[in-house]
Amino acid sequence: MLRSPVLHFFALTFALSWLLWSPLYLLPEASEFWALPGAWGPTLAALILTSRNSGKAGVRTLLRKAMQFRVHLGYYLFAILGMVALLFLSLWIHRLVGGASPDWGAVLDGMGLSSDDGWTAVALYPVFFLLNTLVGGPIAEELGWRGFAQERLQNHIFPWQAGLIIGFFWSIWHLPLFLIMPQSTGSIPFGAYLPSMMAMSVIFAWLYVRTQGSVLLAILLHGGMNTANGFIGTPLFRDSQLLWINVVLTVLLAFILSRGMVHAILSKAHYD
Repeated sequence: MLRSPVLHFFALTFALSWLLWSPLYLLPEASEFWALPGAWGPTLAALILTSRNSGKAGVRTLLRKAMQFRVHLGYYLFAILGMVALLFLSLWIHRLVGGASPDWGAVLDGMGLSSDDGWTAVALYPVFFLLNTLVGGPIAEELGWRGFAQERLQNHIFPWQAGLIIGFFWSIWHLPLFLIMPQSTGSIPFGAYLPSMMAMSVIFAWLYVRTQGSVLLAILLHGGMNTANGFIGTPLFRDSQLLWINVVLTVLLAFILSRGMVHAILSKAHYD
């Protein structure tokens, strides 16, 4: 059952973002940058509600989560490279079951590179990652989804359950973009997007718990997800078989990590 502060957060997030996205209905040829203001809805909602309920001290506590960098190096590697690794595992399985070779030319073209610039793309990956992290969703959303909603929900239910709830609302929150600017969500069919995002939200919950509430690592994971699926993966996911392999692998990873979270929590409760 959702608690009032989280319900208020979802309601305010939707109101702010959908209002900021509403001009896009009048600008059908607008670029994806027009979607950026609405992406700040979750963080704005979190800051407004935290300020109202906990004052300046609460806001400072929330903001400190975005600067919580003292975590194991392995979590940084997972956040930055984990979803890219999952994408390449999807490609390997896709080829193993007889799928067509990926159209790397389309991927490179989307990066503004020619078909023989593959190694240049690899060298520039940190730049693409930073752009995907700093411009748009990752830095605009995670104080809200994880720093506010995940933090409060997991005080009452298992973190993976909180992740599923957030993932559902996270997906529905994107609906206006599906209708008016589908390229901003990778042009992925909503039927595949919903289970993928709910599973990803469980993965975010796992990382949030393992890093003792670091929103910084959630921002990096969001950037890694956007780079892998939304930037590199968009041309590749035109192949529906590859897309669904990636969705299934994401759900499987979420299931494995959720079992680990439950085991860790139950073990801690037993020893306490």
